[in-house]
Amino acid sequence: MMEIIPKPAKKMPLWQNILFYFSIALLLITISGYFILDHFLKNSEKTIQDLELRLAREETAEEISLEKEVFSWQKKIGDFSKLIKEHALASNFFIFLEKSCHPEVYFSQVGLKPMNSEAILSGRAENFPVLGQQISILKSKKEIKNLNLSNISIGKKGKADFTLNLLLDPNIFKK
Repeated sequence: MMEIIPKPAKKMPLWQNILFYFSIALLLITISGYFILDHFLKNSEKTIQDLELRLAREETAEEISLEKEVFSWQKKIGDFSKLIKEHALASNFFIFLEKSCHPEVYFSQVGLKPMNSEAILSGRAENFPVLGQQISILKSKKEIKNLNLSNISIGKKGKADFTLNLLLDPNIFKK
């Protein structure tokens, strides 16, 4: 038979009610947390983009400064390379002179102008024939284009004092 009087609905146990409301609260917290974190993420991305743009602008100024410095150093290196390339090696002349010097002649003074390929030598020979031999030795060298003997005098004990003006081949000063 059918009952006409309704029975009271069964009450849910307390633990199920607590679990139900806790689940709903957790769902709401999760959904709101998602939107809050999404908002913070978008703000962070915007901040990062702004910082990157600002850094890019600052790097550009720094890069320009570094570029100027690099070009400055490059110019200095180029100038230095040019100087080294065109540098006259005066020591080559002294090696040549050592090989070309008569044993009884010594040079007391040397004036060297590598840029003009000139040398002025003042010296003393044991006698005039030795001086003549020294001049012959120097004239036979291909490195000497012109030789001029000047200021010849008789020094102490009959020695010959002299000055030689030499016009040299410019290649003597090259590597």
